[in-house]
Amino acid sequence: MSEAFVPAAGSRVRLCSRRDNGWSALLVRVLDNAEQAEVDLPPADEQVLVLVSAGTKTIESRQGARWRRAGYGPGSIGLTAPGHATRIRWHGPARTLTTHVHLPGALVDRTALELWGKDATRLGRPDALAVEDPVLASVAEALGAAALAGADELYAESAAAFLAVHLLTRHAAAPQPRELGREELRTRRAVRFIRDNHHLPLTLADMAAAADLSPFHFLRVFKAATGQTPYRYLTRVRVERACRHLERGDLSVTEIAQVCGFATPSRFASAFRAQIGQSPSAYRAAVRAQ
Repeated sequence: MSEAFVPAAGSRVRLCSRRDNGWSALLVRVLDNAEQAEVDLPPADEQVLVLVSAGTKTIESRQGARWRRAGYGPGSIGLTAPGHATRIRWHGPARTLTTHVHLPGALVDRTALELWGKDATRLGRPDALAVEDPVLASVAEALGAAALAGADELYAESAAAFLAVHLLTRHAAAPQPRELGREELRTRRAVRFIRDNHHLPLTLADMAAAADLSPFHFLRVFKAATGQTPYRYLTRVRVERACRHLERGDLSVTEIAQVCGFATPSRFASAFRAQIGQSPSAYRAAVRAQ
């Protein structure tokens, strides 16, 4: 997760799942918030949902020049799409308790590709000041409780996959999953092959063979379905996996480059910086500082 998170003045972090039990599939924070505050949220590479667990407040959000306002109470949820810089302010009669769930943008994109054969940017990522969704509220509360109880990473991974599907189905412009055509099925096979074998020195011919297409035809079909070339998608998967290793802290940067399929540490550093905006070492240091 690349978000540099700083709580608003007067707010306290009661739980951080990465810090407290090492979850990397998603990030869960529980905050005890001041009665009023105003804060700038920088653009992040995550899909964020914020659930009010206790208390009431009026919240305003500004993207660009326009402010939006909503009343929040227990069960109210705010959704923020990846890449959106936002200023928010709120006020209420007492402190509030909120649960923040951060899903990797790459997971949302992959889910959209596997279910609808399209990148999430083409479906519309969920973004709303206030929604009521008992399913989301229940899962967010359960994640907070599980993180406090020290649940295994598998719990977080399973919940993250479900949340990505639910958000795209209920809170984006995604249609109901339809029967896939022959080329879409082949693209899906290639996506699975890439994700399962990203650590190997894959060639375009290898990826095309997984889809049972000629390299030229595969290149055209894959780009039409995903909006990116196979090599760009492969690099994206490798960087995504590298982030997980950097967050866990169990391997050196050189070892991570090797296990994620990069030919050299310098190529790893270049690809990582191009996608994440900072070096692998800087990313690891930022994660540890949180």
